[in-house]
Amino acid sequence: MALFSSSTNQNGEMSFLGHLEALRWHIFRSAVVVMTLAIVLFFFKEFLFDGVLLAPKNADFLTYRVLCSFSHRVGLGEELCITVLPFTLISTDLSAQFTTHMWVAFISGFVIAFPYIVWELWRFIKPALTSKERNYARGIVFYTSFLFLTGVLFGYYVITPMTVNFLEVPGKYSGKQYDHA
Repeated sequence: MALFSSSTNQNGEMSFLGHLEALRWHIFRSAVVVMTLAIVLFFFKEFLFDGVLLAPKNADFLTYRVLCSFSHRVGLGEELCITVLPFTLISTDLSAQFTTHMWVAFISGFVIAFPYIVWELWRFIKPALTSKERNYARGIVFYTSFLFLTGVLFGYYVITPMTVNFLEVPGKYSGKQYDHA
């Protein structure tokens, strides 16, 4: 039953259970890093919420300033300038603020730890590859992390401000005014 033996043979090959044990430790280390970052971020609530998560609700957000500058450069005047966002957050559940705080800390920890998670995954996969396959996959951790973080930044600086502006300015696109009470 070499398949279920947890030892390594003379050729350096591992059994099925050996691979599961190695994968378990890679996943465990990744989870520890994510949870450690989440716990640290949990204690920086003001920065996490006011400085990062809810920053697109402020009229001085970077994207809004760039749009306003672009609007002036192309001769549109104040057309693309966002000066005020009537933004009110309402909590409708007793524990919503606390659970939101926990989820935001966890997801932020995951985003920050993503390069490490990819590196741990690469450490698990790399021994099974031939040298030719390793050459093809050179830089995979860097490129994967770069593309992931680029997507996060695109969503944060482009998609989120446009969504906030579209959804939180009543009547801007429909011509109607709505009461948010």
